[in-house]
This record gives sequence, C-alpha cells and structure tokens, in this order.
Amino acid sequence: MQEQTSTDYPSVVIGPQEWMGSNLQVTHYRNGDLIRQVNDIREWRNSTTGSMCWYEGESQHGHVFGCLYNWYAVNDPRGLAPEGWRVPEDKDWQDLVDFLGGSDLAGGALKHSSSNHWKRPNAGASNSSGFSAMPGGFRSLYGDFDHLGCYGYYWSSTPYGKNCAWIRVLGYFDSKVLHTGGAVECGYSVRCIKC
Repeated sequence: MQEQTSTDYPSVVIGPQEWMGSNLQVTHYRNGDLIRQVNDIREWRNSTTGSMCWYEGESQHGHVFGCLYNWYAVNDPRGLAPEGWRVPEDKDWQDLVDFLGGSDLAGGALKHSSSNHWKRPNAGASNSSGFSAMPGGFRSLYGDFDHLGCYGYYWSSTPYGKNCAWIRVLGYFDSKVLHTGGAVECGYSVRCIKC
C-alpha cells in the first residue's frame, strides 16, 4: 500500500471543525520513522511501543477501513497524524457529537450510509455530516480481531485512567455514539482533525 500524505486525505468541515474524510492509514510517523507493523498475535499482545496493523493483516482492508493503531502509536511524540493534522482530543469528539445533536443521534449523521460496508440495518445512517465513518472493527489487547463491518472504534489523544484512553464507538444497530475507555494495547481506527 502506498503511503498517503496530508494532501491525499479528503476533508470535511462540520461546524467549526475540519476532519479527515476517511480513516488514517499511515505507516510512518510524521518525522518519517516507520511505525512497527505487527501481525503476530503474541507480538501484538506483548507490545508496549507504537504499533499498527490492517484488519487480520490484510492490506486491502486499509483502502476502505484504514489502519488499526494502538495508543502507543497515537501518543508517540514523533506524531502519528500527517503534517497539518492531529489526533483529536476527547473534547474535539464531544464538540463534534454535540454539534450533530448529541450522543443519541450523532452516529447517524457520522456513519457512511452504504450497506456495502456496514452490516444491516445500519440504523439511522444518513452521513449528513459527510464524515463517512467506517466500521473498521478492532484488535483486542490479546491480538485477536473482531467487529469488522459492525462497529467503528475511534481513538482520542486523551488518557483515561492508568492504562486506557477515551474512545468513541459507532455501531450498526443504532444512531448512538458511545463514549468509553479503551485499553492502550488495543488497535482502533484514527480520524484526524485539522490543526
């Protein structure tokens, strides 16, 4: 897969914010250093440094769903986001959700409306915001993959407790945006916001 630059990502303006219009799929930090790609289950389970993968190690998933990153990569000082972008803080996500009608409704406005990628019924999906959220699934701290096509899990850059960070979750069965903590060892999608 060819590396995307900051100009390769479409963007969408939602209220006062500008977001990437697709999930992040970089394999290098902003400074040019390679992000460690980890496919082996045991290696992922024991990782305490920045790591990325494609769902089930299949790079073709990256073109549609982007990469999955652990929070060590999200929080790496070399910068995960391309030049001109940053990983959103929890407050950025909250501002987005509030602008789109609150946590019970915003998921519908955020989710891509295609049933080619989201499991049916993809309830409430209108993509009226243009955000085009995709159900990239996740990789657990144990190294297994789950929920491709059913859920989109998105990191924030904001820590939550000792070994977690705040995430947002969108699902196929309703229009809600869940606000919860994710273990730093898990692999989730990243959607960047303009600096």
